[in-house]
Amino acid sequence: MSVVNKYTPRKKTTPPNSIDLMTEQDIPSFTATTFTDLAIQAIRRGMTWTVFRPEHGVFLAEGNGYALRPRRQQPLSFEIVRDPRAKPKVPNSLYISSPLVDKLFFGILPGYDRLHLPDYRMGNITDVSTTMYSLDPTGSATKKIQDNRHPSFAPDCLFGFADIIPLAAPMLRQRGSTIIRLPIPAQYTVGLLTHKEGFVVFRHRLADFIASLQPATATDDTSPPAPHMALWVRDKYRELMKRFPEWEDEVLANSQINNRSLEFLNACNAAWDDCTAHLHALTIRYGKHFYRNLMAAHLKNAVNWWHQAWNRMASAQARDHYGLRNYIAEGMHLYWDYLDLVVREMHERGWSGVPEATLREAWVVMVFRGFCWWRCHWMMEGQDMCKPAPERLPSEYYSEDAGEKEEGYVIVAKD
Repeated sequence: MSVVNKYTPRKKTTPPNSIDLMTEQDIPSFTATTFTDLAIQAIRRGMTWTVFRPEHGVFLAEGNGYALRPRRQQPLSFEIVRDPRAKPKVPNSLYISSPLVDKLFFGILPGYDRLHLPDYRMGNITDVSTTMYSLDPTGSATKKIQDNRHPSFAPDCLFGFADIIPLAAPMLRQRGSTIIRLPIPAQYTVGLLTHKEGFVVFRHRLADFIASLQPATATDDTSPPAPHMALWVRDKYRELMKRFPEWEDEVLANSQINNRSLEFLNACNAAWDDCTAHLHALTIRYGKHFYRNLMAAHLKNAVNWWHQAWNRMASAQARDHYGLRNYIAEGMHLYWDYLDLVVREMHERGWSGVPEATLREAWVVMVFRGFCWWRCHWMMEGQDMCKPAPERLPSEYYSEDAGEKEEGYVIVAKD
C-alpha cells in the first residue's frame, strides 16, 4: 500500500501550494478541510464509509483500491492509502459531479429554486416526517407514512412520499454527459413515477381525461375544450414512446445506467425543460408558492395509494392493469382519482382563484415532468421497490461552506 500525496519533489510546473513542494511543517496549514469535503472526496474516489464519526477521530472509508483512515496517534488527521494493484473504476459506478448532487450523500434533496422550492431533508424517518409535516401541517400524511412503515408491513418503504424526489429536485444531469447515477438520499426512493405500470396507466388515463373534456359531437359546444398543455403532454409522450423503447420500459431503462443514449437523455431533458417553463409561468401568474402547494397537495394524497390499491384488489374493484403488476397499476389509477382531491386541497390552501381546468392541467404537466426527470437519472439499487438503500451520512455533517476550514479539524495527507 502507498500513501497518496506522499512528499516527493516535482517539476517546476507544480502549483506553488502543492503539498508535494512543502515542508512537513507547512503541510497542515494548507490541507485543512471540512467534514463535508472529507466525506464527499472519499465517495468520489469510489470508497464507501463504514464508520463516520470524525468529531471523535473515528472514521474509515474503503473501496476502489483506496482507504481513508485516521493517522495513527493523530485522530484529527487522515491519510489516503492506495493499493497499486486495484483495478480502475468502472463507468457505471460514477456519480454525477456537482455541489447539488453532493447533498444527496447526506440525505438532503436539493430543491429547485426556479420553482421556489427549498432543500428537503429525507435521510431518515425523522427527517421524512418533518419534511412531510412542513408540506402538510394537518399531520395526516405524516401519520400515513408512519402507518405504512409498521414493522410487520413494508418497514423500509415510503409509498407516495418518494414522488418528492422527481417533483422537487432540479435537473441534476450535466448536459452533454451520459453520467446519470445519483446517490440515494432516502431509505426508499422509487415509486409510481419510476415504474412502467405508472407510465402505461398514465398514458391511458390521460387519453380518457382529454376525451372527457372534448365536445361529444361536432355540434356540441357545451363541453370545455381540452387544455392545451394536456394535449401537448399526450403528443410529447407519444413521441418519446415511439422514438425510445426505454421511455416506458423500466427494465431496459434501468439496465442503462451511465450508458443511456445521449439522444434519449436530451429528448427527456428538453421535455422536462418545457414542463418547467409552463409551471414557472404559473408561479409568475398566480404566486411564487403555487407549485410548492400543488406538489404538497399531490403528496398528501399520494401517500395513501398503497393500502387503497390492495383494498381495491381485495374487493374486486381494481381497474385495467394492462398485463402489468396490478397493485402498481392500480396505484396510478388512484393518482388520477386523487386529482379531484388535489383541486379541493388547492382551494383550501387559498388558490381558489385558479381555474379548476388550470389546476388539473398543471397536475398533468407536473406528473409528466416527474417521468422525464426519472429517465434522466438513476439511483435505484436493483428492481426491488422496497430494497433498503445504502446508509447515508448524517445530514448534520453537511455544510454549505464546504471548502472552508472547520475549527479544530486539520487534515494531513502524508506518511
